[in-house]
Order: sequence, then C-alpha cells, then structure tokens
Amino acid sequence: MRPRILPLTLWMLVALLGPLAPASSAQDDSPGVRLLNGAEGLTLVNTATEQRAKAGRKPDCSHLVRQIYVLSGFPYPYASSFDLYNGIDNFRRISTPRPGDLVVWRGHVGIVTDAAEHTFYSSVSSGLRTEYYDSEYWKAQGRPRFYRYVLPVPAGLNAGNASAPVKDEAAQTGATVVPVRKEIADAPTAGTSLPAKAVSPALSTSATSPLNHPSALPPSIIVVAAGNWPTEEEIGEAISEFNSGAGNLLRGWPAATPKRVVMVYDQLRVKRVDLKRDRGQVNAEVDGRLSIGGKEIEGQRRTEKMVCELRHTPQGWQLQVPANRAYVPRDVAIRILAGQLAFLTQNQAAPNNLDRSLRQQSEIVHALGFLFDAN
Repeated sequence: MRPRILPLTLWMLVALLGPLAPASSAQDDSPGVRLLNGAEGLTLVNTATEQRAKAGRKPDCSHLVRQIYVLSGFPYPYASSFDLYNGIDNFRRISTPRPGDLVVWRGHVGIVTDAAEHTFYSSVSSGLRTEYYDSEYWKAQGRPRFYRYVLPVPAGLNAGNASAPVKDEAAQTGATVVPVRKEIADAPTAGTSLPAKAVSPALSTSATSPLNHPSALPPSIIVVAAGNWPTEEEIGEAISEFNSGAGNLLRGWPAATPKRVVMVYDQLRVKRVDLKRDRGQVNAEVDGRLSIGGKEIEGQRRTEKMVCELRHTPQGWQLQVPANRAYVPRDVAIRILAGQLAFLTQNQAAPNNLDRSLRQQSEIVHALGFLFDAN
C-alpha cells in the first residue's frame, strides 16, 4: 500500500506546532512565566459548567479537561492522565489546590472546582459531573497529584502586576512552558515568576525533547465503575484512556525501538465482557491502519482482536492490558509523530549525524502518509 500525501500537508502539520527558532535564542530571549491566578482558575470552572450544559457525546476525562483549558484560553498539547500524573511542561505540581487546578490519578484526571469542599469536575461513568476527590472511592484509586497551569508574563508586566489575567490571545496560543518541578511545596503566589528559564513549547532541551520521553507504561488501569460491576462503556473508556497513554511508546521512534508492537487504530469496540466473581475477560476489536514493530512499519487496514483481563482488587476493578502489543488512537499517533518531525526538521543535526536524521525524518513522513491516507 503506497501512502498518498502532499509534502505541503506535512509542512502545514508541522507549522501547527508553533513557530520554531534556534534553541539557544528561544531559551535566552523568552519572557517571564507565572502560574495561573485565582481569577483565571474560576474562568476554567465556569467553562466547565458551560460544557456540562452543552454536553452531547461524553468525551473521556483527558480529552474533556484539555477541551476546557483550550476553550478558556489556556492551551496545551493533548496528554493522557498517565502523562499528566508524571508531569508535563505546561503544568507545575503543587500541594495546595484551588479552583482550576488539575487533580490527577494514574488513569483519571479532573478540574478542581472547590478546594475547600474537595470537589472536582470530570468525565466519569455516570456522565459529566462533580465529585469529591476525598471520597472513599477516589481514595481507593491512590493519592492524587495536583498541578497548576504555567503561562507567560506579557512584556511590560512586572512581579507587582503580573497577576492580571493575560489578554493577549496570541500570547496565550503560544504559551511558554517551563520544566515541571517535582517538589511538593506550594506554588508561589499569583504573579511571582518561577526561578527558571522559559522554554519554547516546540523547542525544549534534550531532556524534554519529543525524542527523549520515557516510554514506560503501567501494566494496568483502574476502571471507573459506578456500580459493583463495570459496564461495557466504562471498560471502553478505561481502555481508551490507557491507549492514549500508550502513545508514549512512539516517542523517539524510529531512533528508539518500541518494546512491543504498536498498532495505530481508527476505532475501538468492546464486543463482550465475561465476569465471574472477582475475575473476568474483555474481548474488544480495533480497526487498525498502521503497525510499527521495531523499525518496521506496515500500513494495512485490518481488524484485530484485543483481549484484556479484569481483576477485582481492594482499589476496584483493574484492567490488565496485553503485554506484547500496544494500541494507540490515530489522533494521538499523528500528534506525537508530527512533533518528532518538527523537532528533527528544525534542529540542525551534527554533520556526522545528518544522514541518520534525514532517514528518521523519511520514516516518520512514511508513517504519517499511512495515517493520512483516506483509503
């Protein structure tokens, strides 16, 4: 199967990731940064409330949270709850949350709506709703982490007036990010610049570049179930969330070989769930279009069975995913591969690595060709 894709399409895709510049000047000339202030946090909560009123088809938790942030003027690249739990550049971990912050578990994410009441808004089994993150159910999912959004301080603002909401739409769209800090201490008060250099969202240091991202995945995910027994829809949401996180396996490819075969798919269907006491099996199907195993790629549309095990634990129903294969949604794969292509094309390789860099770019373009092929 030969991919049919115009070079212009790929360059437009790369351009969507933002303007790129030499790494040294991007880091040295970037403006200051600050954390989301209280007023901006309430904007996120209000947007979440409006989304609930307009809700049609229920998205999964990580897509819902990102949609609310983007609609509120605080964009960031899509990240699964697993990525958010580990920390991404657009957020800083804090210990005392307030409205608008993220509350994240491995496998679930929401937006804090009232820190005093310990409530958060998210997509759960019963729909888009507000729940208590200190309830017995959510305590059983493990200790959550809280994160606050990082955004740039516009030129002309200083520490005394930087707490004012950002009005410059262009500045919000190209949000400056800083490396995530792992300390547990509270974040500085609104308007206090972080004592670190800002980094362009498209150009980061070698430690945070799209080619050097950890690819480890947990072996299972907790199914958020409203009742004693998980439904097919609830299991499907858990699988989708896990598969979005599995996109990390593609980071660094083709330079880094995935530890398991990765199938990129268009659609996931849960066909049957068999439960008996505290164990069960899930039979699902994925409509795949691209398979990446090692450095080999195969672009062929086919339907493949996916079998997962279910176990009931003190924390709830736990979904065990296949150990030898990974399944990644098409939109997640495109986003990750396009980011890698942008990084390679805009960062000049050393003369002795130029041929290697060009080969990697060619392989990524080849894979994207299969993903954009309409047939």
